[in-house]
Amino acid sequence: MSKYPAIKATLKERLLSSAYPENEPLPSEPQLAREFGVSRMTARRALDELDREGYVYRVQGAGTYPSGKRFQQGTFQVRLFADWSRHPDKRVEVLRAERLLATPDIAAVLHLQPGDPVMFVHRLRADKTDPVVIEKRYVDAEVLPDLLEHDLVSVSVHDLLASQTRVPLTRVEQHLETVNLRQEEAQLLRVPLGTAAFLMRRTVYSSERRVSYVNYWIRSDRFTFQERFTP
Repeated sequence: MSKYPAIKATLKERLLSSAYPENEPLPSEPQLAREFGVSRMTARRALDELDREGYVYRVQGAGTYPSGKRFQQGTFQVRLFADWSRHPDKRVEVLRAERLLATPDIAAVLHLQPGDPVMFVHRLRADKTDPVVIEKRYVDAEVLPDLLEHDLVSVSVHDLLASQTRVPLTRVEQHLETVNLRQEEAQLLRVPLGTAAFLMRRTVYSSERRVSYVNYWIRSDRFTFQERFTP
């Protein structure tokens, strides 16, 4: 199986989280090939697709550069986890929750060093009949060291972060896009491989410190996003 989709997904996460400065080139194809243990051709294909989708641009003889955040339109909100977990027709399943050592990818997203401790929470939200939202969250373990002691079926991780006062939260950045589901996400949501879904990426900050990063894969046939505003 080709490795370029996984490399593309990792690079896209780094780009969306501003892990690569906009005025500096990305690692070269040989550097990416060494990092991911693939051929230079595989690394090039991942960059080619990111270029085609508008995430990067190439400068002849100078390298590949981030194109900046994609065009943003409007604002949106998602239903609070606490509201979901309390609803009688909704349920939450904790697929995995543990303390990990940050991989280079996660370290880049959270501005940590590889090997620094992070908390990982993987949950699945479902309604009466179908799974509808996948959550994969990484939290700086220094900020919330007791996370795993809480009942993660019913407790909002964001609320836990907001309730601790040592590292006050100052802002949240969200990005919403459509993606075609890969095998893991498609199986969890019980839909065919390649089905279109929403992918929401959320980064929580304390000043310029990144304390949490989460991906939500959301079934597009079960959710809509809307906003009301005064023209």
